[in-house]
Amino acid sequence: MNNAAQPRVSVILPTHNRPELLREALDSVFDQTCSDWEVMIVDDASTPAVTLGPQDPRVHIIRHAHAQGGAAAKNTGIEHATGEFLAYLDDDDCYQPHYLERALDVLDHHSELDVVFMGVTWFGSNGVWGQQNYDEAMQKFQAAAGGRMSGTLTVFGEGVIPALLKSVPMALQRPVVRRSALDRIGTYRPDCLLWDCDWAIAAALNSRTALLSEQLYRQRAAGQGYSSKRDRTVEQLQSGIDIKDRLWQQSRAGQHQQYREIFHRAAADAWFDLAWHYHRQGSRLQAIQALFQSARRHLGPAHLKLFTRLTLPTFFSKLKS
Repeated sequence: MNNAAQPRVSVILPTHNRPELLREALDSVFDQTCSDWEVMIVDDASTPAVTLGPQDPRVHIIRHAHAQGGAAAKNTGIEHATGEFLAYLDDDDCYQPHYLERALDVLDHHSELDVVFMGVTWFGSNGVWGQQNYDEAMQKFQAAAGGRMSGTLTVFGEGVIPALLKSVPMALQRPVVRRSALDRIGTYRPDCLLWDCDWAIAAALNSRTALLSEQLYRQRAAGQGYSSKRDRTVEQLQSGIDIKDRLWQQSRAGQHQQYREIFHRAAADAWFDLAWHYHRQGSRLQAIQALFQSARRHLGPAHLKLFTRLTLPTFFSKLKS
C-alpha cells in the first residue's frame, strides 16, 4: 500500500492569474473516484500569489518567481512530483470523476504501455464548435493512425507517427504517463510554442502509446485560453516547422532513421503551409521565401502552382508598364 509521500499518481496543474478557474480544476481532482493522488500546483508567478483555503496534505504549491510559461511550469511539476504516474490538468479545464481511475486501470492492465492519451469532451460558450472540430479531427486521426482496438482502447503501432506529423488532436495532448518512461521521452520544451504537440510526437517515437477514447478530460472553450487572445497563426505554423525540421535533422544525425523520409516530407509540408498562409494574407515576398524553404526539402507540383500564383501578377504588371 502506498503511503502519503508516494501517491500512485501526481497531477501537475500549472496556473497563472486564474484563481476561480483553478479552484474549479482542483475541485475536479477532489471529485475523483481514485483518491491515491497528489496535486502539484505550479504557480507561474501569479499576482497575487496562489493561496488556498484549508490545506489538504495531498496538495502542494510551487511558485515561480518569474513567469516562465506552461511548458516550464509542467517541467517544474515533474521535477517535484513523487507519483509512479504523472497526469496533467490545465487550470481552465476539469477532469470527469473517473479520469484517473480509468487511466490507471489501462496502465495497470497493460504493462507494455508507457503512455495513455485521454479522450476529450468540450464545454463552455464555444463548446459545441470545439466538440465538432475535435470529433472531425479525431475521426481523421484514428483512420490515419490505425492500431489495435479493444473496446474504447486503441494501442498504437508505427502508423501513429505519420498521423501525428499531420495533426495532433487535443486528446493526444492529454497524456497520463509512467514516470519511468520520461528518461526516454523527455520533458517539455519551453522554447516550443506547441509544446504539447511536440511531446506527443516524442512519446510516440520513444515509448508505447495508446488512446482511451472515453471523453474524460473536460476542455473549456470560452475564449479564456491565452492562445485565443490574439491571432497566433504564424507563430503556430513556425512552431510546427521547428518541430518537424528538428525531427528531420535528428534523423540525419542517426536518430529514428526509419522515419527520415517521413520527417523530410513533413518539414516540407510545414513550410508549404506557412507559404500558403502568407499568400492568403497577401504577403507575397514572405510567401515566396517560405515556399523556397519548402521546395528545398521536397519539390512537387503544388510548389510550381503556388509559385505561379505568386509571380504571374508581377510579371503581367511589368508587361503592361
